[in-house]
Amino acid sequence: MRTNHSRTIIFSLVAGVCSFAVSCKKDDALNPLPTTLISDASAFTTTARISNQVNGLYATFKGGGLWGSNYLLYSDARAGDFISTNQNPLQGGLTYALLADPSTTDVSVVWQQSYQLINGCNVFLAGMQGGGATVAGDSLNKNWTGEARTLRAIAYYSLLQLYAQPYRVNNGASPGVPLRLTANTGLSDYNLARSSVDAVYKQILADLNYAETNVPLKYSTAVLNTTRIHRNTVVALKTRVYLSMGDYANVITEANKIVPASAPFTAAASGGVANALQADITTVFKTYTTAESIFSMPFTANDAPGNSLATNYLPVAADATGLGSTGSGQFYLFEKGVISDPGWKATDRRRALIFATPSGTNTGRKWNSKFATGSPYTDYIPVIRYAEVMLSLAEALANANGIDARATALLNAVRQRSDATTTFAPTSKADLIDKIINERRIEFLGEGLRNADLMRLGLPIPAKTPTGSTPVPASNPGDNNYTWPVPNSETLYNKLI
Repeated sequence: MRTNHSRTIIFSLVAGVCSFAVSCKKDDALNPLPTTLISDASAFTTTARISNQVNGLYATFKGGGLWGSNYLLYSDARAGDFISTNQNPLQGGLTYALLADPSTTDVSVVWQQSYQLINGCNVFLAGMQGGGATVAGDSLNKNWTGEARTLRAIAYYSLLQLYAQPYRVNNGASPGVPLRLTANTGLSDYNLARSSVDAVYKQILADLNYAETNVPLKYSTAVLNTTRIHRNTVVALKTRVYLSMGDYANVITEANKIVPASAPFTAAASGGVANALQADITTVFKTYTTAESIFSMPFTANDAPGNSLATNYLPVAADATGLGSTGSGQFYLFEKGVISDPGWKATDRRRALIFATPSGTNTGRKWNSKFATGSPYTDYIPVIRYAEVMLSLAEALANANGIDARATALLNAVRQRSDATTTFAPTSKADLIDKIINERRIEFLGEGLRNADLMRLGLPIPAKTPTGSTPVPASNPGDNNYTWPVPNSETLYNKLI
């Protein structure tokens, strides 16, 4: 039986950050050297010290370049439902305008944070193999190794969504990213060619398959069940990965492990977390640790994000009367985007997560208020929610079976949680799939999923034509700006790129 080790893995992020401090040298910025991550073998001589290394991996994962905000922010800035107020290049303006190049900070930040995490995971895994496993014991070793491999898998998945062609192009034969599975120990180790998209996905799945049978089924508290990786976390992530690959059969196989055949669709099998939709969607963004939040990144006043989602999405004070908190107003909701969908009713509870400026120059301008806590912006950031697993399963069933009763029921469950007056009755396979894709667009607005959906479906990044602002042309699959380039910070050292 897998050990519930919550007492030994308190989420001490401050300590984790300290243990994963990065060298101040510019040469070390791309991938910090292992000696700066774990000073010596003593880091693996006690379970407490090993636990601190695990905490550090989570801390790196929630850094600014990944789930601290920027990966999600840049993904949504590209995808057509947000408008940049000033196209500030320091706040995703070039990404929004689809003008990012190898020297753009956005391109470098996500790459560097991802590989910092990957290298940290590789260092940790090597340390466990080098003696940490004996210290930790079999159960803890498998638990922690599974967590590290899951974080590495998410980092690689995130990189593929921005820097590589979708899997649907050549069945993954396109260039992906360098597949680093051992710790960097010097500049010579940076020389590594890009593996294919398919090869990277295979490694992602290998990591997740290992983790599924080795991480805990669940923890002792709702906080840990939300902020630490458990069995349902891994299964949910596998549905996301297989959906991006267009492998609908495996999406169904994985989702069936945690989504029952019929309503109320509560995951209660095999002793894991009883993940389920919340009755009120707004609760998910206030309570944070509900059963819907399969995996989220926590923040506190003493551990606040830097460039947070709330900072960017909440309006400045002049536009925020009645909201209760403010940000820098970098991105508002495109008036011709999904919020203009006539099928998204005004009474839909998800509309409560949109704030409209009540007066002044920008009267009526709408803002994403899912992350509405004011400075220091301590809202949790969701990595994956149960609603996503349900809609991914619905999409896979529709692709496999056409007008599928269970797919329709899953779609209606998500819609009717927020809008009890709407019942979808699809008339064809295409109609059902279109409704599911649109529901994803509404449900996960501002959560960083739309760009990956566009790419996996082979859809253009839509044009942005905001009233009174500079338009941004669409980008079609195959265009140079459809994906990000590898940043200069990588090619400077990696001579095989």
